[in-house]
Amino acid sequence: LLNTKVHLFTKYVFCICGARMFTHSRTKNYLCREHCGNKINKEDLEEIYNEFLEDVKNHFAFEENLMQKYQFFAYVPHKMEHDRIINELEELKKHLNDYEMMNRYFKEHFLPWLDNHISTMDTVTGGFFNMVNAQI
Repeated sequence: LLNTKVHLFTKYVFCICGARMFTHSRTKNYLCREHCGNKINKEDLEEIYNEFLEDVKNHFAFEENLMQKYQFFAYVPHKMEHDRIINELEELKKHLNDYEMMNRYFKEHFLPWLDNHISTMDTVTGGFFNMVNAQI
C-alpha cells in the first residue's frame, strides 16, 4: 500500500515522461505512475534533493541580482528570508532518511512559507519591478 507518511517524495517526484512517481513500502524504488518503466532508487533521492536545493538557490540568486540591479528598497529583508530558508534546507539535508521530519517540514513549514512569501514579498518585489520598468 502507498504510504505518503513514510515516503516523503511520493507525489512530489516526477518521471521524465511527466507523470508522478510513487513507491510502496516493500520496494526500494519510486516507480512511474504511468508505468513507462522508469524508476528511481530511494537512495538516489539525495541527488534529487540536491538538485531541488540548487534550483531554489539559483531562483533566489536571480531575484536578488534583480533587486540589487534596480536598487529595490526592501532588498535586505527579502534576502534575509532567502538566506534563512536556504539554511533550513541545507540543515534538512542531514535528515533525508527521516521521512516524517522531512514531510512535517515541507507540509507545515516550507509550503506555507512559500505561499506567504509569494503573496507578500514577491508580490511587492514584482510590483516594484513593474514600476521601474525592469528588464527581466
